[in-house]
Amino acid sequence: MKTQKILNLLVFALLLGMSSYGQQAPLTNIQKNINERASGLEQTLNFTLDTLSLKSDKNILRVSFLSHDEKDTVFIDVDAPEVKIPLYHFKKGRYTIVVYREDVLITVGANRLVDIPKPKNAIEDLEESILRSSLSEEEQIARNMKPLKKEPKVVEQVDTRVAEAKPEETKKVEKAKAQVSTRKQREPKVVSNVNKKNIFEIAAEREEAKKAARLKNENSRDVAEVEKPTPPTRQTTEIEIKKVTYNLSDVQGKNVEKQTRADYRKNNLRPNGTRYEN
Repeated sequence: MKTQKILNLLVFALLLGMSSYGQQAPLTNIQKNINERASGLEQTLNFTLDTLSLKSDKNILRVSFLSHDEKDTVFIDVDAPEVKIPLYHFKKGRYTIVVYREDVLITVGANRLVDIPKPKNAIEDLEESILRSSLSEEEQIARNMKPLKKEPKVVEQVDTRVAEAKPEETKKVEKAKAQVSTRKQREPKVVSNVNKKNIFEIAAEREEAKKAARLKNENSRDVAEVEKPTPPTRQTTEIEIKKVTYNLSDVQGKNVEKQTRADYRKNNLRPNGTRYEN
């Protein structure tokens, strides 16, 4: 009897779940390609209806998305046997998806009916989102894709505190601490007077340092004021210049003492002050 009741409850729960699933509003309608050339391509939605899976018997080299509203096309190179497309990247509207294989091009229609909210830590870039959903970790590393940062695990903190002591033990500990503190207060503090100077000694040392600085400045000033050495004087030789006058106004009829050229050059200098050569 109990077994029959349990079976009835399970059947009722199953029927209730199927009815609620059937009543769920569709998020996306897929217009599958039923052409014979598309027989090697599986076109399915996942259980939560937010991801389109395109699984092929041959590698899918590329997929493209054409928005009928914006008339824009996006191309993404994949080169994998299965491509998973998160649909939260696409807003409401009609789209044409083209699957590129080596042998054939296959088109799939999609009609986005309801906006899908972005999941937590969702990838914003469409290409990165498709590649991370479609490729294995080894293939992602081979394509120089850095692994995503995983959220740190929350570790429950273990209480490492020591268990509370009994009242008698706490009293003993407090008494021991009090004895140690009083002993430290009674012990005289020994202050070392080694290398300790009074105020007057410090003032005298400062005064001596000032005097030494003043003497140093005066010595440097005296050295800077030393006279520069005077250049040596050149030795000059005095040359006696013999002055000879000529009176050529009255030469005729008179005996005039004539001077030869050799005598003139011997007793006179050139106009530039040098001697005549013999």
